[in-house]
Amino acid sequence: MAERSSTGIEELAELNDPRLRNIIREVRAFLRDYPELNRLTAGVDHSDRHILYAIYDTLSDFASTPPFIGQNLDYIISRNWTHILKRGVVAELCTSLMFLHMRNYLAYSDGGVNVQTENPQLLQAALQLLRNEYEQKKQRALIAANIDGALDQRGIHSELVFVNSFYGPW
Repeated sequence: MAERSSTGIEELAELNDPRLRNIIREVRAFLRDYPELNRLTAGVDHSDRHILYAIYDTLSDFASTPPFIGQNLDYIISRNWTHILKRGVVAELCTSLMFLHMRNYLAYSDGGVNVQTENPQLLQAALQLLRNEYEQKKQRALIAANIDGALDQRGIHSELVFVNSFYGPW
């Protein structure tokens, strides 16, 4: 059996993983990326595989952000941080989508009518909003988890804990 990495990425190799399927569903619901809601495009903007890659990138970002406290998918789910993970995944997907929009951007005018085929500026503004929110929440969560780990779930006690003859387990 292969050794697990700190990011937990190899755990996600299968799209049949129920934890992963749940995250993909949450991301798709957050983006409202359903064929029946896409009026201008056929199908969805992001396949499950694209969302999977964005999850990989976001988990890698979590794992490479100090404090290094062993962030992987199980850790993130056990701490109830899926809302942070979801925003990171959406930011990664919007970054990818922004490059597609920039490649396909075409502005033209004819007879005084100006038309743009894409609007990468709108996507860039949304991406900046998402990225800032994700980074702030991620940093606060990791700092709180680091402090929680330092306190070891029991807290740091002074010698005054013994004043009332308390000698039980800490």
